[in-house]
Amino acid sequence: MPRATATEIAERVEHLQGMILAGQSNTVCLTFARQTWGISRSQGYRLLKKAWAQIKDDINESGIDRQELLSWSIQTLMAAAGQAMQQKNPGAVVSAIRQLDHMTGTGYNSHRGQGVRRRS
Repeated sequence: MPRATATEIAERVEHLQGMILAGQSNTVCLTFARQTWGISRSQGYRLLKKAWAQIKDDINESGIDRQELLSWSIQTLMAAAGQAMQQKNPGAVVSAIRQLDHMTGTGYNSHRGQGVRRRS
C-alpha cells in the first residue's frame, strides 16, 4: 500500500480532530482510522497524537485562558444537567453534578484530608 501524501495526512488529522471534538473516544477514532484508511495501529496512534496536538495548539492560539475555559465547562455541564433532568435521567444528572464537583472542588470529598475530620 502506498504511503499517504502530506495532504492526505493533514486531511486525516483534521478528520480525527473533528471526531475527537464531537466526543468520540480515542478507541473509536483509532478503529475508524484503521478500517477506513487501512493503516496500522501505530500509524493510527501517530495520527491521533497529531490531532490532539492540533487541538491543543488551536486552544493556545485562541488566547482563551483557563478561567474562561472553566467557566464555559461549568455552563455546559449545568446545561447538560438541566437537560438530563428534563429527560428524567437521574444517572446523567448525578454524573454532571459529580463532574462539576470535581472541577470546582466544592463538594464534600473536596475538603477531606484538609483539616476536616469526621467522627466515627
